[in-house]
Amino acid sequence: MKPSQKNQHNWKQYCLRTLVGAALLSASILPATAAGTPAGTTIDNTAFGSFENPTNPTATPTTVNSNTVTITVAEIAGITVTPLGAVEAPAGVAGDTPGAQDGPAQGDGVINEQDILYFTYRITNTGNDQTQFFIPGSPSNVDNGSFNASDFGPIEVVGYSADGVNVTPESAVIPATGANTDTLGLTVNDGSVPVNGFIEVRVPIKVDSGLASGAIVDPTLGNATVQNSPEDPAPDPDGVATRDNSGTDNGDESAANPATEREASSPNPVTLGDLELDYGDAPDAALGSSPAPDAVTPADYETAPGRGPSHINDGTVRLGTVVDIELNAFEDNTTAPLEDNGVRLDSITGPVLQNQSFITGQSYDLNVAGTGGAARLSAWIDFNRDGVFDDGPTSDERVAADVDPTTGNITIAVPTGAASGVTYARFRYSTETGLAPTGAAGDGEVEDYEITIVDDAASLRLVKRVTSVRAATDVLTPANSISTVVDPTTTADVNDDAGVNWPTDYLEGAVASDAAPNELVDYTIYFLSDGNVDIDNVRICDFIPANTTYVAGSLQISQGGNPPSTATPPNLRNLTDIVDALPDTGQNFGTTTPAGAPCDPAPGANTTGGVLVDVPGVLNPATAPSTPTSSYGFIRFSVTVD
Repeated sequence: MKPSQKNQHNWKQYCLRTLVGAALLSASILPATAAGTPAGTTIDNTAFGSFENPTNPTATPTTVNSNTVTITVAEIAGITVTPLGAVEAPAGVAGDTPGAQDGPAQGDGVINEQDILYFTYRITNTGNDQTQFFIPGSPSNVDNGSFNASDFGPIEVVGYSADGVNVTPESAVIPATGANTDTLGLTVNDGSVPVNGFIEVRVPIKVDSGLASGAIVDPTLGNATVQNSPEDPAPDPDGVATRDNSGTDNGDESAANPATEREASSPNPVTLGDLELDYGDAPDAALGSSPAPDAVTPADYETAPGRGPSHINDGTVRLGTVVDIELNAFEDNTTAPLEDNGVRLDSITGPVLQNQSFITGQSYDLNVAGTGGAARLSAWIDFNRDGVFDDGPTSDERVAADVDPTTGNITIAVPTGAASGVTYARFRYSTETGLAPTGAAGDGEVEDYEITIVDDAASLRLVKRVTSVRAATDVLTPANSISTVVDPTTTADVNDDAGVNWPTDYLEGAVASDAAPNELVDYTIYFLSDGNVDIDNVRICDFIPANTTYVAGSLQISQGGNPPSTATPPNLRNLTDIVDALPDTGQNFGTTTPAGAPCDPAPGANTTGGVLVDVPGVLNPATAPSTPTSSYGFIRFSVTVD
């Protein structure tokens, strides 16, 4: 790094402008509405649980949660165009007109007048069926900049994700007249994007000459004047829109045409004089952090500019396939699977580290996908959950120091005394060595992950499924149950689903399903004691999702035996909906969450009510699938889609 550039980097750490937050926060485009609950609404639901170790009755109950299941209402096309920021093109970027593209300060790591910038947009399928996209051949508008495919390069597809998490590099040029994705020769799925999948599009823009520092360069991809509206009969050459597949081509689950095709666009502002930086996204007190419910507070992992880590990044030195370039630090760790994908459990194809669980006293192999020459990795995990990353050669929270990850996986050991609950890990990758958890670096990337520490003596696994969607007049029978067993490797929470001691073919149901207004949806929460000691006082709590209504008297529990699709699951008992003296262990509660419920939210956060089940007796630890029968079971209840 040039001395002047490094000085500017340090100075910019303290005086970066907060200019693009509103643009990023407003990027989500809602789908069309229909009678009752809006068509395309996703209804997410997660179960929560807690348990105690009888050998340590004074300890705070351990909390766990299931995977999230999703109901998508009706069938509709949906699309969002989300800005991912901009990076400076490298010096000497080629066009058809030699020299026409090069600004005088091209490639210096600072946004200057006459620079070529690569603006990236993520186009996501937010409908409920496979779809193609139409991508225009040019932006509809550019403030303080220009687009010229001949001089600066065309719009290109540069990435594809089928699952909304893992990104596959792509390379496809969009012609001047625009194109449907099925005509681009994409390597994955013939250009048809699955539900929640996305493609990433790069738009090269040249900054106008004569602009002063602070000027805003803002291209628009798509027609902003018809944003979030039905597609006209005559396709809009400036619009970004869905294009429905024919029948059940390309993996469509339904031959029906969506009710409407959508258009969307979004601004993507960049300020002259700003550095291209990557920040962390763990909670920071200066950003008004809101840690997970059981996290130690106040958390102050130092993420904000001027106090947290930052890396100048042109994509050369990076972790994983995506670099989350920002002009400010945004505390939004929930998007980490999209932004942070360079660290995985076990192997390069293993699950992304975000939301994974680690048992005290155990060791784990982590695969770090680092790219960029002689870069080195440093990493920290807040094992004592005091809200900071402890540094120093004697700290067990510094789990890697200038490690070369290209030699293979790195191994981390979770201390036996680590505090159980939600915590955070930070990974920094750079050619600069001796990095601390905070401070500026001249290249590379920082990635933060939310993880959970679990006590080694006791463990409770929760798995959530949709096990029936039916008309309100239908009686639940094995014939209308969703009895397909979901492969654990395709679910959102591999750790809980893939427990080796689940009974064979027990985890029935769907992780995502469609349901129309007035239909009944049955949620089933499976539980398994999978540690090495008994657990008791097991409580399972589940909020009633928004846009649904609880079906009175539908709460049930079964312990041991067969899955819920059998005619008479063993020990199946109905639970009353009220708190009473009967030993039925269940209740349906309103917006005041019962004291001690593991899903207890922040004050005022529960607006829909929920169910709470106290699983009776002691759950013995599972030693093998279905053994003992006192180690597992399920609860279930029904809701009606509003």
